[in-house]
Order: sequence, then structure tokens, then C-alpha cells
Amino acid sequence: MFSTLIKRTTNLLTKRYYYGGMTCGDVIYNNLEKKNVKHVFMLSGGAIMPIIDSWYNKDTIKNIIGTHEQNLGHAATGYAKSSKNTGVIIVTSGPGLTNLVTPILDAKNDSTPLVVITGQVSKKAMGKLSFQECPATEITQHITKWSYCIQTIEEVPLVLDIAFKIANDGKKGPVHIDLPKCIASSIYPNNVENNFEELRNIEAKYVHKVKKLPIGSKVIQNIAKAINTSKNPVLYVGQGCRDSSNLLRQFAIKANIPVTTTLHGMGIFDETHPLSLKMIGMHGSVYSNYAIQKADCIIALGSRFDDRTTGEVSKYAPIARKNKKMIHVNIDNSEFGKVIDTDYNVNTDCGNFLLEILPYIRYKKRFVWYRYIDKLKQMHPFRYNKAPDNKIKTQSVIIELNNQIIKRNDVIISMGVGNHMMMACQFIDWKNPKQVIASGSLGVMGCSNGYSIGAQLANKDCIVVSVDGDGSFNMTSNELKTMVEYNIPIKIAVMNDSSLQMVRVWEELFFDKRYTATANNNNPDYVKLAEAYGLEALYCDNYTDLPHIMDKFLNSNKPILCEFKVEKDICLPLVGPGKALDEMILFDDYHSNKNMLLINGEVPS
Repeated sequence: MFSTLIKRTTNLLTKRYYYGGMTCGDVIYNNLEKKNVKHVFMLSGGAIMPIIDSWYNKDTIKNIIGTHEQNLGHAATGYAKSSKNTGVIIVTSGPGLTNLVTPILDAKNDSTPLVVITGQVSKKAMGKLSFQECPATEITQHITKWSYCIQTIEEVPLVLDIAFKIANDGKKGPVHIDLPKCIASSIYPNNVENNFEELRNIEAKYVHKVKKLPIGSKVIQNIAKAINTSKNPVLYVGQGCRDSSNLLRQFAIKANIPVTTTLHGMGIFDETHPLSLKMIGMHGSVYSNYAIQKADCIIALGSRFDDRTTGEVSKYAPIARKNKKMIHVNIDNSEFGKVIDTDYNVNTDCGNFLLEILPYIRYKKRFVWYRYIDKLKQMHPFRYNKAPDNKIKTQSVIIELNNQIIKRNDVIISMGVGNHMMMACQFIDWKNPKQVIASGSLGVMGCSNGYSIGAQLANKDCIVVSVDGDGSFNMTSNELKTMVEYNIPIKIAVMNDSSLQMVRVWEELFFDKRYTATANNNNPDYVKLAEAYGLEALYCDNYTDLPHIMDKFLNSNKPILCEFKVEKDICLPLVGPGKALDEMILFDDYHSNKNMLLINGEVPS
């Protein structure tokens, strides 16, 4: 007994945890502590109480108690997206798990590492429609990288180790661990002899080393030749390159190649740089969309040719495809050929690729190419018509926000989904990787409140601004309580135009103005709502007050909400359904003839 105590004490002092005699909850707590986890997002319930009880009177790992599991999931996702940390979530069984389905899928689609631990009814009660039971692993197996129901308490430390490895290996993503209450309530034995062969096989199956290319490889030389001999190349950059922004900058400048990005790629390349084409796609810049269509070589780094960035696939990048100069670098080899048939496929980390290819890249002036791009930039900047009578639009607010943060490097912006999101993408000059926290592939309305909580907790010295629309904000406004509870100094900008405006625009353009389900005519008074939760609150509906109110908003050191009462507007340019990137609805054409058909995308020679 005495020797066991000495062994346990020694291992604790050296952070090599000895679990014998501990509760399952203490095993999990200590394992997470060993992994340097600082925050866990949790909500309690019957099946998970034995685990959450282990947080009582401990403060190494801060437990953040939210008001709804969906928001907890988004908070953990924002935490992971804005940092190098893994988001950790602990909730109960049944509805606790099903409420997490949306954020788990959001994290999977956007390659965000989460470890989700859910309670489950006892093993003997499973399959009997017991209280708060659901087929948890069956539900999550298709929306996670790995979903596993723990069978014995002896497995717990190893399962956690494997879960963190899988979540962060290669293309990152969520992992789900289901924990029956009978195991959650048990004690870890003093002597564990099981070699866990099945789990070791799982680890070997799911965890792979990132492939690296040898210096001077033939593949690299061939790709370098394709780039060096191109006249009109474009770098198309996604979030897989966000940890390699310095190398990307070196590559773009050395090769003299313009850079366009996906939504998640914004800020990886400083958008104030002359080589920046800003965001590509449905609401991307005119010049980035035209450039892709005219490019003779496309270098796709850490991106996956999402449909929002390609437009009609059959019409995408016709010249580069004809020239067989489509280069795709991705850490996940399943992405090759999934959407676009590419000619050079490199299954590696973007940083490794850039490091390997830089010595082979030559500078090229490309006068004709840049004359064309500069002309497009002059002809087609992002534009909007100002509202009359001193009223404001969402774009006005975004521009003022950008003006006040442009010289700072400590601002992170989370966004809900809607018109406000695309306008923020257009009118903010993104300068740093991980500056934007948004739901890309899944497009989850209501995500911004949770995202901002996680981003602020992970980046306590940064200013975190949540840019949201009224429709998106309404879905998760209850999380204002959590912000006040923990004094998380988020700045929430609600763009209130009393409408689901992005969808309303589609009703106008593509559904013959049949406005069916997009009016928010009975929104609350957001200032009173915020004050009811205990937040500071501001209101702005005019140009005169906008600069002063924005300054006060950004410089508050407490959770604060500002309702910006804005006029409805369309976000242009717009690539309509079934159209190519160069078949956009452009600003001048829309406003000169609102009943126009989609234009054919003629570009200047």
C-alpha cells in the first residue's frame, strides 16, 4: 500500500499520471491536464454527472458552462479554429449528443479538431429505449473522423490519447467518445494488464505520418517548371495553408503570382498587398473570378475546390485545365480528383511543399497579366449604393469597422451566416491567418455567438468581434448569458435589417420575387435584450454617429452588443446557380436593370 502511494505521488509530480484507485472522472481530468487542456466546454446531465463531478474544486482546467449544447460545440470550434488547441466538449447522453450534431458536422466539414465526450446510459440499459438514450456512435460515425463507445474503464486513458491523435492527424476533425454511465461511475483498478490490441489497431489505421518530399525530387522540379513557364498563373489558397503564411508570402513574391483565397483562407496572404486578389467565388471579387478563368496555371494550396469557389465545375478554369497545369497540394489525398481533375497532385503539408519548391522558383515580370488584373481592379472594386437620408447599410458598418481595425494585428472576427458575412468578407482587409472564424461548408446560422466565446477564451489578449445578422443572431442569442457569466469581453455587432436578406435576394432573383419565409418583422429590441442579460448595449442607425459609436464599441473592456439598424441591400457580385465564375451579376448591370438576365461574363481583352 505504501509503495503504491509512493509510486502515485512520484508519477503525479513528474506529470506521469498513475490512475489506480481513481474515479473515471478523475482519470479523464488528469489525462486532459496531462495534454495541457486549459478549457472544457460542458453541460451536465444524468449520464455524465460522475465525470463532471471531478471538476469540483479544481481549477487547472476551466469548465465553461453554456446554455445549449449546440453553442458549446460552436464555442469549442471557435476555440480550435482561432488557435492551435483542440476543442474539448463534455455533455450528457441523448439530447446532449443530438444537440451537438450540427457543430460536430460543421467542425468535420471545416477540418477543425474536436474531442467530444458524451454520456451514455449503462451498458445493460442500452438498446432498450432507456431514458435519455440515443444511438450515439451510430449517429456520429459519418460526421466524425472516429466515433467509439468505451467498453471498460481500463480503456479510458488510451482512448483519450488516440482521440487527440486522430483529431489532429493530417486533415484535422472531430472525434466522438461515448461513455456508458456504468463505466463513468467505476473506479480505475490498481493493476491493468490488458494490452488493448484492438485499440492499437485502430490507432494504426487512423493515425498516419504526413508525407514529405525529398529535396530535389522529380515531382517538385516538374511542378516548378510548369509554374515558371506559365504566363498567367494564380495561387488559389485555402485554410490548409494557414500555418504557412510566411512561406506563402515568400513564394508569391518570388514567383510574382497573384493570390486569391477561399473564405477560410482570408488573411493567410495580406489583402493589402498588391498581389492579393481577395476572396474568390460566389460573392468573391470580380478580378479573382475572372483571373481564375483566364489563368493558364492554377496552384491550389490547402483548398478543395468547394462549389462556392468554382461555380459551374464544367466551366471552371478552362485554360489552365486545357494546358494541363492544374496543381493541387493537399494533406488529404482523398480530395484529389473529387471535384476537379488536376494534373499534379502532391499529398503533403503546404508548408513542406513551399519549402521544397522555393529554391526552384524563378521571378517573372508578367506585364500583360498584371495590366489585365489592374484594369479589372479599377473597373470592378467592391461597391454598394449608400442609403439616403443619413441611414446606414451593413457595408457602411463593415467599412467603418475596417477603418478602425486596419492598423491592428490583434483583432479576430467571427461571423454568422448571411449577407452580413459576405459583406464582411468583401469590405474587411484581412491581414492575418486565423483572423476570420466562420462556418464555411455547412453554413450554420447562429454559429457566431459560440465561435466568439471560444475565440476570446483562446486569445485573451485579442479583440474578438462577432459580426452577425438579425436572423443568425436570433438563433443563439441565449448565449449572451454565458458571456456575462464569465465576463468574456466580446463585441457583438448585430446588423438588423429585419430580414433573412441573403435568402430574400435569391427569392427576388431566382424565384420570381415570391417572398415566402424571409421576413423578421418582429425582432426584439436588441439593446433591451442585451441589457436584460447584463451586457453593455449601444444603438446606431445613422452615418453621423457611426464613427463615435464604433470607437466606443471596440474599446469596451466588457461584453458589449451594438444594434446597427441597417437598410436592406444585395451583396454583389453574385455567381448564380449553374453559372461559371465569369458569369456574374455585376453591380452596374444589376442596378441599371433589376430584371436583367445573368450576364455572359465578357472580359476586357
